[in-house]
Amino acid sequence: MEKIIDRLVNGVIDGPDDLAGIGECLNILDELEEKTGAAGPLSPTIEKVRLLFKRLILEESPDPDKDWVSVQGLLGSLAGQPLDQGAGGEAESAEEDFFAAASVLSGNGMDSGESPPDLDAAFQEQDGAEAIEVQDPELLKDFIEESKEHLSSIEMNMLGLETNPDDSEAINAVFRPFHSIKGVAGFLNLMEIHELSHEVENLLDAARSGTLAVTDSLIDLVLVATDILKGLLEELERGESGRKKASPVVKGFLEKVKNFNGDPVAEAGIPVRPVGKILVEHGVLEDETVPDIAERGKTEGRKFGEAAIDEGMASPRDVSKALREQRHAMETAQSVRIDTRKLDNLVDMVGELVIAQSMVLQNPDVQKINDQKLQKDCVQLKRITAEIQRISMSMRMVPIKNTFQKMIRLVRDLSKKSGKETVLTMNGEDTEIDRNMVEEIYEPLVHMIRNSVDHGIETPEERARLGKDPAGTIKISAEQKGGNIVIDIEDDGKGLDARKIRQKAIERGILSEAEQPDDKATYDLIFHPGFSTKDKVTEVSGRGVGMDVVKKCVERLRGKIETSSTLGKGTSFEMKLPLTMAIIDGMIIQIGAERYIVPTIALKESLRVSREAYFTVQGKGELVKVRDTLMPLIRLHSYFNEEPRHRDPWDALLLVVTEGRNSYCLQADEIVGRQEVVIKSLGSLFEQLPGI
Repeated sequence: MEKIIDRLVNGVIDGPDDLAGIGECLNILDELEEKTGAAGPLSPTIEKVRLLFKRLILEESPDPDKDWVSVQGLLGSLAGQPLDQGAGGEAESAEEDFFAAASVLSGNGMDSGESPPDLDAAFQEQDGAEAIEVQDPELLKDFIEESKEHLSSIEMNMLGLETNPDDSEAINAVFRPFHSIKGVAGFLNLMEIHELSHEVENLLDAARSGTLAVTDSLIDLVLVATDILKGLLEELERGESGRKKASPVVKGFLEKVKNFNGDPVAEAGIPVRPVGKILVEHGVLEDETVPDIAERGKTEGRKFGEAAIDEGMASPRDVSKALREQRHAMETAQSVRIDTRKLDNLVDMVGELVIAQSMVLQNPDVQKINDQKLQKDCVQLKRITAEIQRISMSMRMVPIKNTFQKMIRLVRDLSKKSGKETVLTMNGEDTEIDRNMVEEIYEPLVHMIRNSVDHGIETPEERARLGKDPAGTIKISAEQKGGNIVIDIEDDGKGLDARKIRQKAIERGILSEAEQPDDKATYDLIFHPGFSTKDKVTEVSGRGVGMDVVKKCVERLRGKIETSSTLGKGTSFEMKLPLTMAIIDGMIIQIGAERYIVPTIALKESLRVSREAYFTVQGKGELVKVRDTLMPLIRLHSYFNEEPRHRDPWDALLLVVTEGRNSYCLQADEIVGRQEVVIKSLGSLFEQLPGI
């Protein structure tokens, strides 16, 4: 509260003729009364100040100089008056002392404690009165002129906010004129102007306090408000004294302002195209006038937009739109071209950094150091390294949208050639994938879409006979799951016929008559080179070339493809592709004297089982029962030829891991901890090494 009084006393008003300063002072008095309450100790003094201001503004004072001295004395008493007193007592005494001093200064010769009679009379006359009507044309003319200057200042500063929304000085420079217009308009009973300025001022106050973002919507709103205020001022100039009630236009706009909630901040960009060129494109300026405006603006130290407005060549809203278009163009253009080899080298070096960090932090000599500062520094190092990993990986990622959209034309062309109706739907187009994989997955996608259209989707007549929609649907979707990019291609066609696939496989010598694989294994036969169930070769497919290429491409990317199908309902292919050079979480396990990493995304749980949960089944090896499910047991110590601490499964730790739809139990001695690890190719030399 003391800050409010300081603002009030310390030079707000230059003199009795300072209309804007008086308006500012009245606003501060309102703010002060809100803090102390309408019946607070300062209320009588505040009311007397208001009345004196009104007499000065309306030029009804018999002696303006004496009233001005009285105002100064009253403001001084507010600064010295105790804020915690009641409505009477010492506060009243202080006020009486003030009036005595004010009387001496003004030469009225009143006794101590006696209020000026004309003030008391004025209070009585004012009791219950609505407001003071504006009678003085000169006073109104001054207000209109000052307000026009304020509005011009507002428009210029709003244009500054277009290019720099975070400029707090520009926000304040817009707020202050509205504040002044509001105060004087309310005093002069110009209710439309007062209310409109007040509501916009509230928004700007929220913007300068940081609770509301300065966005395109807010800037538009303020510029519209200035246009409306200009119109209201023109009405006053034509002799209208201001309506008691708001017009429909003002009323509608006020509702919009009151309900304004803002919108997300758009980042300010660096100009791409000159404002003048944009205004020419919009038909606001003629091309030949741009150099002249630019030259005059440069000479006078003004920006192009300001010069165009001052010369009446463009409106503030036209310039505002041009600045916004300029900024938005930059937002899409803010990118740097860089050689992909440099980017790959950067990612490789980040991988090496992670490995080097792990080697240092896991060094036994380093781990023996009992120093808290070193431990804190190590934690900070890990945090920074993890952030560098994230950023470097994101630099390689691009949305899969472009690849997906190429499929639209493909489906359209294939449908025409095959005489079928097919609709393609897409989900997850914004999913990001390593740019090195974008081209690699294009060919597999093309082959699978071809097969879906030719093998899967039926003709419109056949679909109608089966009660299906004559137009078939192919859905492609992408999402990131853990360390994998999962791409699904699904159709609602005839589905895979497991019996027919087995028959074709037997005919081609891929299967023997005695072999009876399950449906999943049967579906995998379609990836065999040269395999096709198509009886007739078409322009689209049927030559047995395609799905084997898909499998080779996916495996080359260290991924896998899974097939599921329901006869008569459709088929789904799921491609799981690892993030190239992915940095993943790993669980460190101990087997004998060696440590190994198990990806945490594959690890379901770890547990110890009883002797009764262990089984051996002839032909199927060792099994462990986990929650009524039998899972194969893999003894890692045997696989890696290590000497374990525990040979029996019921003494060791079992890790339940999943691979596709299958689950397994890995036998280890213990879990050591978690660690971020880098997936990195070891080359073809290690391809056949067991365990890798």
